[in-house]
Order: sequence, then C-alpha cells, then structure tokens
Amino acid sequence: MKKNIVQRLVDRLAYELRRENYGPKIFCIGYLKTGTTSVGLGLKELGFRHSSFDKKVWVQLYQKDKIIDVIKYTSKFDSFDDLPWLKEDMIPVLDKVFPGSRFIYLEREETPWVESFQRWRYLNFGAWPNVGEEMTKFRKHTELVREYFRGREGKDFMTLSVSAPDGFEKMAFFLGKEPLRKGFSIHVATTGLNLSIPEEELWTEND
Repeated sequence: MKKNIVQRLVDRLAYELRRENYGPKIFCIGYLKTGTTSVGLGLKELGFRHSSFDKKVWVQLYQKDKIIDVIKYTSKFDSFDDLPWLKEDMIPVLDKVFPGSRFIYLEREETPWVESFQRWRYLNFGAWPNVGEEMTKFRKHTELVREYFRGREGKDFMTLSVSAPDGFEKMAFFLGKEPLRKGFSIHVATTGLNLSIPEEELWTEND
C-alpha cells in the first residue's frame, strides 16, 4: 500500500514538472469495450507516454465542461485511450488543437460487444444497462467517427480490430514504429466473463 502511495506521488510530481507539448498525439477513439485497454498497453510497449481513463480528468474536468484543462492534461502525454478522448465532441477539438495527430478507431462485432458491455456495466454499477439505448450510442459513435474521418483512412486515421492476427503490427507501422510482434496481447479488463446474462436482458440482431 505504501509503495502504491509513493508511486502515485512520484507520478504526480513527474506530471506537474512535465512541459506542455501541443505537437502531434495518438488517440485511440474506439468505443468502450472494443479493446481500448489492449491498445493502450500496446502503445506503452511502443514507447509512448500513455494515459488511459483518468477519473479526475473525466469527472472533475470533462463532466464539468473544463475542456481547456482537459487539453492541458492531454498536452503532457503522447497517446491516449478511453474517456474522455473518444467522445464525439472531443475528437474535432483534439484534431485541431494537436495538428498532425493520428487517430485509431477500433472495430468489434455487435453481439460480442454488447455482451461484454452488459457484464462490465453490471459488475461496475450493479444493474443491467438498457441495451437498446447503449446499442444506439455504439452505432452513433461509429457513424460519426467514420463520417468525420472520411477520406483520411491510412493517412492520419486507421480502423483496427484487436483480434486481428496482425493488428499490433499494423498499428506499429501506422505509427512509424518497429513492430514487436504481429498480434496484440489481449487484455480483458472486465472480470466475471462467466457471469450469466439473464434471458430477458439478451440482445439479438433484430432488436
């Protein structure tokens, strides 16, 4: 416990002393439960100073509309995944404030995505989500990202699946890095994968 406290203090001091840098960044803008954790760990392996979900940034900055402070936080890292950077209203801002940045969108089939999301939501919040509403958000995010980056695929935008055998290799080449291997080391952030989903909560493609 003491070691964790000391490490957090060291990390915080390093962050405070780090200079702001408004050059190009790397943003993984895949939706929740599409493999963002695996990509984040992969970016760290490639040597980028990475930030994933940070509760303070999400709750105290983004949700209180302190976007300037979110940007200042962003300026002190190289790469990002998860909230708030994947949010539809943040993507154009990040694209303008950090010119030359690269964006990675993650694909995942709907059925395994929704099952993963349901388990994650139940384990973290104690209630099953409204699947119809969440699927609408998932699809809307996909549509908005594809529309915004139309014509930029392979330039400063790429679409990726973490389950692809050569996914890590493709990401490394896209970022100008030497790949350490072909595929991602898949990290499952959600525990309770054997948690049964009640029949009434199951989603079908006809929903």
